[in-house]
Amino acid sequence: HRSEAQFATASDSSVDLWSPDRSSPLVKWTGNTLWNSDDTSTVVRYNPAERSLLGQCSMDRGIGLFDTRSGSALQKTVTKMRSSCFEWNPMEPMNFVVGNEDYNAYSFDMRKLDKPTMIYK
Repeated sequence: HRSEAQFATASDSSVDLWSPDRSSPLVKWTGNTLWNSDDTSTVVRYNPAERSLLGQCSMDRGIGLFDTRSGSALQKTVTKMRSSCFEWNPMEPMNFVVGNEDYNAYSFDMRKLDKPTMIYK
């Protein structure tokens, strides 16, 4: 994270929160803490305004949110095709965009993940 000595990684069957001073993760989200999915996470990003919030994309077509303070997975939605990139909106930090395999970008409001707020074709 920009203001803390922490970074997050996405890997096979887990999302990990690290400190540069340690050789093992501070928090590891796997299996039942990762929505009962052992699928590969492909990307993870910190929210620019809320430094304890992470967003991630996974190979099971999922888009998920994590709270690093509580160490818990918050929400997940599943798209029709797999998303390969995730970026938070720096001006409206409750919104994010994912790039999808169908060559579209989908904008979401983190408070309502049931459907995208905008589809960019």
